[in-house]
Order: sequence, then C-alpha cells, then structure tokens
Amino acid sequence: MLALRNPVFSPLVFMPFSRILLCIDGEPHTEAAINLALDVARTHGAALDALYVVDPYLKKFTDEIYAINRDECRAHLDRSLAAEGEAALDQLLARAAVADTPVGRLLESGPPEEVIPRMTIAGGYDLVVLGGKRFNGRYDRWTSRDLPGRLDGKLSVPVLLARV
Repeated sequence: MLALRNPVFSPLVFMPFSRILLCIDGEPHTEAAINLALDVARTHGAALDALYVVDPYLKKFTDEIYAINRDECRAHLDRSLAAEGEAALDQLLARAAVADTPVGRLLESGPPEEVIPRMTIAGGYDLVVLGGKRFNGRYDRWTSRDLPGRLDGKLSVPVLLARV
C-alpha cells in the first residue's frame, strides 16, 4: 500500500489515473482520504466515485437478541446503518460540489474486505483511496478491525492510504 508521507514529492503526480474509488465510513480519519482523493482527481482529471460499505459485522450481535421483536430490531438497524451511509455520502457530495469536483455515489452492503476488491474490479478503478487511524500500541491494533490491514494483498491496483 502506498502511504503518502510527503505530498510535494508524490509518485501520484507521475502515475496516470482515470478512475478513482474513494472508500468512506463517516469517521474522522476519513477526512484526510477525502482531501487526497479530491486533490488527485482534480490533478489527473480523473473520475471519482465514493463508496460507503454497510458492514454486516455491526449486526452480528443481533443474533443474541431473543426478544419478540428481534426482526424489527434488525430491520431498524439495517435502515439506520444505510441512513448513516447516505448521510456520509451526502456530506461528501456537498463538499465536492463546493470544490467543483464531480463525485459518483455508491452504497453497498457486505464485508468491506470483500466488497471493495469486487467494486474495484467491476468499476475498472485504477486507484483506491482510504483513510485509517494510527494505533497507539498493541492493544489498539488488536481491538481495531483495521480495514487497510484486511485489504492488504487483495487489490490489484495502487492503494493510497491516509493514516491520521
């Protein structure tokens, strides 16, 4: 994975990109990835699509609910998670409109480490941009679901990782 440390001497300037996939999750560490993706798209005149993946991991604990309304609870959770994704995409598209950069909108469901490689191939993307948080020790790394780590080796295109 390509982690951009010095944007002044970036190899991205010399690599031609025409389609960029920006993976967002609505978390604060995604902001740096959004800024980089918008800059790279403008620099290269590339098409930029934003992908929000509704992760089923967040629903795994609903199997432990033995209440009468368990199905209603799951349906509510599905709607809530999709609404979070829509809100994150809306916020990004509003920001991109101010920057005069068109951005496509993609909302998918499934494990992100499976959805992102599938969407990368299906969409013909030649760069994937995502954010990640820094870890302050082994416990943070152990308890995190570290998407960049789960994607390592699964993508056949360059990955621009913005860790903050």
